[in-house]
Amino acid sequence: MPFILNEDQALKAALSGITVSDSGNSARPVGVWFGQPDPEIRFQSYPYITIDLINVTIDSEREMRGEWYFTPGEHKYSPEGTVDGQEYRSSLPIPVYLDYQITTYARQPRHDRQIIYELTKPTRIPFRFGGLVIPEDRSIRRLDLIGFAKRDTTEQDKRLFRNVYTVRISSELFQKEFADVYKVTQNPNIDIQYTATPFETITL
Repeated sequence: MPFILNEDQALKAALSGITVSDSGNSARPVGVWFGQPDPEIRFQSYPYITIDLINVTIDSEREMRGEWYFTPGEHKYSPEGTVDGQEYRSSLPIPVYLDYQITTYARQPRHDRQIIYELTKPTRIPFRFGGLVIPEDRSIRRLDLIGFAKRDTTEQDKRLFRNVYTVRISSELFQKEFADVYKVTQNPNIDIQYTATPFETITL
């Protein structure tokens, strides 16, 4: 999958698999959905989590200019559309930040607290040293928690426990097509002449 879609799927996978229990000890899976207007919203039932992409910005501190030579399969980061074993030349990728808003919804305070606890685990949204595994390019992106807010409300006399997380993922965007690079198959016959003085010619 291309840029952004890779991060979407990886983030959803990292947040999936959470279960909570109530006073009856019945296990309830916590669904993970992308925010509206996604049609899968109709299947949501409490408790659940939504994911929304809210911003894309250039990370100027990581930005570099130049060209990059790489061989997919040997380098841990292989862009989409490349073939293992073929060497490529491309401009250096543009480093970007992807900011996501993750919102959790629950009707019971016990479920709410369990979700908060589960999200602090190292493989999800830890307070420090977070990482997001991207299987498509065999990389681990940096994931930072940059904000948390409690937004509990009451709707139609029903309690709604809501938490809003803002996370930032470090990613890269390739803006130029890749050029195939091939090794020279035979020795070139090059005759270079250098004029050392007006009266002397040296043949290399």
